Amino acid sequence: MRRPERAATVDLVWSAALALTVFGPLLVGPGYWLFGDMVFVPEQPWKAAWLGLDGSLPRAVPMDALVSLATHVVPGSWVQRALLVGGFLLGGVGIGRAVRDHPWYSRAAAITLLLWNPWVYERLLIGQWAILLGYLVLPWVVLAARSLRRDPRRGWAPAAIALVAAAVCSPSSGVMAAVVLVVLGLTRDRRSWLVAGAIAILANLTWLVPAFTAESATVSTDGVFGAFAARAESGAGALASLVSLGGIWKTSILPGARTSTALVLLSCLLTVAAVAGLRRATREWEGEWRRLLGLGVGALLLAAAPTVPGGADVLETLAAHLPGVALLRDSHRFLAPLAVVLAIGAAGAATAVREHVDRGREALWGVVGLLVVAPVLLLPVLAWGAGGELDRSTYPGEWTDVAGLLGDDPGRVVVLPWDGSYRGFGWNHRRAVLDPAPRFFPGEVLVDDSVLLDDRTVPAEDPRTDEVADALALEDPAAALRAAGVDWVLVEKGTGETDVPAGRVVHDGAGLTLVRLDVDGVPENGVEDNERKIGSIVLICLGHTATLVLLLVALTVRIRSGRDLRHSG
Repeated sequence: MRRPERAATVDLVWSAALALTVFGPLLVGPGYWLFGDMVFVPEQPWKAAWLGLDGSLPRAVPMDALVSLATHVVPGSWVQRALLVGGFLLGGVGIGRAVRDHPWYSRAAAITLLLWNPWVYERLLIGQWAILLGYLVLPWVVLAARSLRRDPRRGWAPAAIALVAAAVCSPSSGVMAAVVLVVLGLTRDRRSWLVAGAIAILANLTWLVPAFTAESATVSTDGVFGAFAARAESGAGALASLVSLGGIWKTSILPGARTSTALVLLSCLLTVAAVAGLRRATREWEGEWRRLLGLGVGALLLAAAPTVPGGADVLETLAAHLPGVALLRDSHRFLAPLAVVLAIGAAGAATAVREHVDRGREALWGVVGLLVVAPVLLLPVLAWGAGGELDRSTYPGEWTDVAGLLGDDPGRVVVLPWDGSYRGFGWNHRRAVLDPAPRFFPGEVLVDDSVLLDDRTVPAEDPRTDEVADALALEDPAAALRAAGVDWVLVEKGTGETDVPAGRVVHDGAGLTLVRLDVDGVPENGVEDNERKIGSIVLICLGHTATLVLLLVALTVRIRSGRDLRHSG
């Protein structure tokens, strides 16, 4: 086995060991992890919304489409396992390749820091699995940027593949990947600018076009930048939390250890060591350490911006005039590139310490080992499903029964209680989870998509939400809902009090009640601007097609270049 292949095998084994340590509880039995935004279902029905064709904001476009297709082949529980474990393997091998000129222990230090840090813990605990996958693609963006910097004519293909992979995960992942490519890949050669710009735009068209055509949707920015700003986890302050890759706004998920000032400061020391190792880590790539340092500092400043006095107000003002700024309302997620930078630096730090090991200084081997395992020692709670906190759940059988009663094309379904988009089901250990109904049941399933925080409510973005809320407030909600085009009402029992509109009860089980609205009425919004709708659909399809063509051409080029290299050898 050649040295590069042997190194890749070692990196894969180490990444797999870390992945099994984190996701072990999910892998040893049936069921799902259902919490926060982490929602998987046995078989996700196909819907126009998965491609952004329904006019809603493309928060999970086209990832929902890919998941839907995958669950028609294998059960959703296996799709969840494959994505989470596969993402860890992808990220670990990628960062190993980014520091492949270093010894195995240095690569192990980089892999551990990338996969095991507070940012990963916090994004996992709020269920943002797609954001996590986009983060794990970033090491491959670093590799692609190097290829682009070396030769824009040959380097465009790996850059296109990496950026499309990131953009598929989420809009914010696509933006982060584009920024990483630009910062690390541009040179004085104009071709690098043209290639990077074209790839960044084409790769992200898959969500950009649905975002621009979703004219009926609105994103609230009033107070949300402050609500989602990073928080101080300990007495060390918010900046120390961010420097150590923590500080998420949702403080209820924080492990007790992160509230320790001493532990947060120790984590900051690991960051300092990684920064110090950047130059050694990139010695084979002249000047890259400066680019990486700039990328890391930029990510830190962006994540910290809402925490600065007046910073949240400035962002709100900007978002009022530039709607795209709303993408930054949870700015803490954009700390991800800093984690990648520090992972690369950790490899350099381990190599630098090893180079000073000499007779009589064997104790420095202990420092090398400490750099490898420090992320785990500083955050042991990430092991085994956040210390066993993440229990598996299984959907009750009546969910499948109700899906069968609705049929393949049930029309519009409203889910009650109409009280926020997150639910706490008894069969899911009362953990708050994004309502699974829109992904579990066929048809146009509407839930109240407002987000209830401790001290405020983030308003709904879908205008249909206000329409349903107004109908429910009337004396005869059934007639009003039917006039609004609603065909069914689904009540999720045990998740809050609600009045059930009059209608024909089709199912009344332990956890769900399904009501058919037979009230006569003509939908008020029955006449639509068909030309405008068709125009938007055409544009969205063209956007998806452009991204897909970019990916296919790039893959073809990479495969052919790989064959050419083998033949030349």
